[in-house]
Amino acid sequence: MRELGPRASRAEIVLLGALAAWGLFPLALLLIHAGALHARFTGADGLIGADGVLGADQLQYLAWARDAGSHGLASDLFSLAPSAHVYLEPLFTITGGLYRLGLSLPVAYLLWKPVAIVIMLAAAVAWARRMFGDRLGARAATVILSLFLFTPLTALFSWTGLGSGPFRFNLYLLGDELLWASKLWGYVPSALGLALVPVALLATERAVDPGLRSAPGPGSASDEGSASDVGSASDVGSASDGAAGRSGVRGGPLLLAALAALLASWLHPWQGITLVVIFVGLAAVRRFRHALALAVPAVGAALPLAYYYLLSHHDAAWKLAAHYEAIPRIPALVLLAGFGPLALIAALGVRRPDGSLIEQALLLWIGACFVTYFINDSFPAHALQGLSLPFAVLAVRGGQRLRLGPVTAALAVGLLTVPGLAYDARKFIDTARGSTVQYYLPRSDARALDWVAQHAPAGGVLAPTPFAVVIPSQTGRSVWAGHGYWTPDYPGRARQADRLFGGRMRPAAARSFVRSTGARLLVSDCRHHTNLTRSLRPLLRSVHQFGCARVYLLKRV
Repeated sequence: MRELGPRASRAEIVLLGALAAWGLFPLALLLIHAGALHARFTGADGLIGADGVLGADQLQYLAWARDAGSHGLASDLFSLAPSAHVYLEPLFTITGGLYRLGLSLPVAYLLWKPVAIVIMLAAAVAWARRMFGDRLGARAATVILSLFLFTPLTALFSWTGLGSGPFRFNLYLLGDELLWASKLWGYVPSALGLALVPVALLATERAVDPGLRSAPGPGSASDEGSASDVGSASDVGSASDGAAGRSGVRGGPLLLAALAALLASWLHPWQGITLVVIFVGLAAVRRFRHALALAVPAVGAALPLAYYYLLSHHDAAWKLAAHYEAIPRIPALVLLAGFGPLALIAALGVRRPDGSLIEQALLLWIGACFVTYFINDSFPAHALQGLSLPFAVLAVRGGQRLRLGPVTAALAVGLLTVPGLAYDARKFIDTARGSTVQYYLPRSDARALDWVAQHAPAGGVLAPTPFAVVIPSQTGRSVWAGHGYWTPDYPGRARQADRLFGGRMRPAAARSFVRSTGARLLVSDCRHHTNLTRSLRPLLRSVHQFGCARVYLLKRV
């Protein structure tokens, strides 16, 4: 089928359906199983880690959104220490506003998922169209690899269980970071931030190269499509202004580039650093031609980074999270195993940029991801997200250079995507069949938290883990220990809380511990059967029973 202008091809429509199915797959599983358990779905739907699932990050997002809905800015609800309302993030703020208007909090947040699906597909298609014009097969392969790349050795080691546990974990982490589509599972801000990077780059090209429509790209027309194909494939600006401002910079696309860079950085700071490095690199390799224009989106990307820098240095909660090394840098052997096969494939598609901004950005993007990885100490592996987009282009060009037939090319694309996707799908199916408290709240627990949200006196909550991580998003209350990144000395606090609710503290020690937390109430979920009434009686104002869950109100000291 021949493309007519910017209309979607049938293959692109099919890919939109595939991306939607992948993004909604875990949500459907969780909702079905919540119904079978007669439990409340918490709103978390992320698959994290190589050995299990922990939806704490999504519950943190929901807590931020709920707090922002009440105060405009969000604070840290995973510590009872005083926390200022300092965090402004557009997606969470809008989610909080929708919640205040009457939507349930999970629904308000999950509405972003279909938005992200459409924007991701549109960004991947625009990127593929720019690089391959009207070559539909190459475009489709580029979109598939951009969205669904899963490194081959990651899939192999995950399925077979080869290698040591740490090696498999780090290799899986690397594969998961590269898999753009996986961000739809709980990490919608990351998914949207990644989608805005190609938008910023394509818009920048349209801004500084007004003659793009008539300028052939590097390589032969058989590789890149005709000049008119390239122009129709990358319409970040409108078709009517193609000749306008050929001797200068176009303001509309430049404004779009700056806005896309700003939002990408705000939603996913690692992409902000990557974009700044790309724009600085473009200015250097182009010998500072259009340097002022390139500075505009660079500044857009830098502004949120400055904001996050101030938060991490002047707010106690953000300082703790910024310096918490949950996962250090991936070992060199794992990087070699994960990237080695990809580098060999991509090397076949490398060509001279010959002055083309987008070709220069293509190569700089790869280098910028690794610069971000090595200069940023906060969750450095996140810097590798987005590498699938430049790799997809290079891999497809490599296949063209090898003159792979359609069947061989399809098998190669399948090898780079299907085994890993199947592994993740099976992993989530196994997870959804459980009763993980981060995903499912039994009726008694849900009733107890509803009462806390609506009727309990003001004050913080002491609760056992991992149940405590659910409480801020369900009640708007802060907890003494709840999230590994945001609670001071979380491992130690979690052990103490679990000793108390597990009945492993003597009465005098239990009372002393409870006083030291500064909590106003205690909530015990249905997984903890110990009745603390006798041990804590001198401290208690009242006890409220909700089936197998209990809420203990403490006297004011």
